[in-house]
Amino acid sequence: MNDATRLLDRHFPEILWMGDQSRLQIALSYDDGPHPEDTPALLEVLQRHRVVATFSWLGERVKAHPELVQAAAAAGHQLMVHGYRHRSFLLENQVALHGMLDETRDLLAKYSGRDPATITSVRPPFGHFSASLIQAFRTWGYQPVLGSIMPVHWMQPAALSIRQVVAQADAGALIVLHEALAGPSVATLTDAILSALTLKGLEFVTIDTLRQNRQR
Repeated sequence: MNDATRLLDRHFPEILWMGDQSRLQIALSYDDGPHPEDTPALLEVLQRHRVVATFSWLGERVKAHPELVQAAAAAGHQLMVHGYRHRSFLLENQVALHGMLDETRDLLAKYSGRDPATITSVRPPFGHFSASLIQAFRTWGYQPVLGSIMPVHWMQPAALSIRQVVAQADAGALIVLHEALAGPSVATLTDAILSALTLKGLEFVTIDTLRQNRQR
């Protein structure tokens, strides 16, 4: 794990940046969906590799593509909140933000058939947060998540993104990739990353599992 992530983890322990580094477990997550092209392609790749992942989704896109929520849930993937729209939480009124988080959680629960009480993880867009926002998450019953590896794969060649993730990924890593962006196919990137990381003997788990095992 890089030094910057360790430093952030020490200063902001309320946020999940990574898992237990003594366990050979890693979490793969995707922001900004669901997306009518990227999500089905990702589900196919994940199924082929027999890997579970976590989808961090936007309420307005969940409402537009309920069938993709159903498909991801049926495949056993975790669903978490990325907000209702892709806007920094720091720019939102907190009362309104609370309502948008709850609406997104409830939409995910409705279309997945899951208990809304089990959908507690939230990743702020752009990684923006503040001390008051962390406190608000706790009050509202949400658990903030960021990550330890996030290549800018929509802005650079696929080979570079794959190389960065494979080089940095080790026990406890939390990888963040994105749907619905330009650049190389995120499903193609995922396929290559999974093929390489499987050789490292790492087990892919959901973000909830990564958190639970770190707390033990």
